[in-house]
Amino acid sequence: MNRMSPKTKRYLTLAVTAFVSVGAAALIIMNRVGVEAGQAAESASSTQVSSEEEVSVPPIIVASQESKSGSTSAFVPSSGSSKSTELTKLEKPTSTPPKPSTASGTNFTDKTKKPSYSSKPTAKSKTASSNKPKAGDIKDGKMYDPDFGWVTIGGTNKQTTASDMYEDGVKVGIMD
Repeated sequence: MNRMSPKTKRYLTLAVTAFVSVGAAALIIMNRVGVEAGQAAESASSTQVSSEEEVSVPPIIVASQESKSGSTSAFVPSSGSSKSTELTKLEKPTSTPPKPSTASGTNFTDKTKKPSYSSKPTAKSKTASSNKPKAGDIKDGKMYDPDFGWVTIGGTNKQTTASDMYEDGVKVGIMD
């Protein structure tokens, strides 16, 4: 197969790029002309519909025209009219809320009554925590590790060296 020279490749690339650019520009222009023609046809064929209904707009009240008491009118959609209401109204409650009640027959704050227990309360002893082994304790040929528990020391571990493994990292594993 013949190989193309770099000069031929360059000219071919430029030609393809120019062809694609001209094609894209032509599509854009054709699309715009089509849209404008469609809009012109629509406007020519549509007729104006006139509405003879009157729309009433309530007068616009500027903030400076409102009364000093803080009342203003608001539109009520259900009736279609406006209603005058006060925007802010401060009232103090006339009655106090009832106090929360506890379960009937219980009194949590009676300092004269001593608590009663079904059995005598006991505190944890320090001797119970001394039974737990510490990290590095050795027992029956096993060593205690807080994360893994009792781990066997020694065992049947073997170390081997591969003669075809190189230190510089050239060969790693089987390369067949």
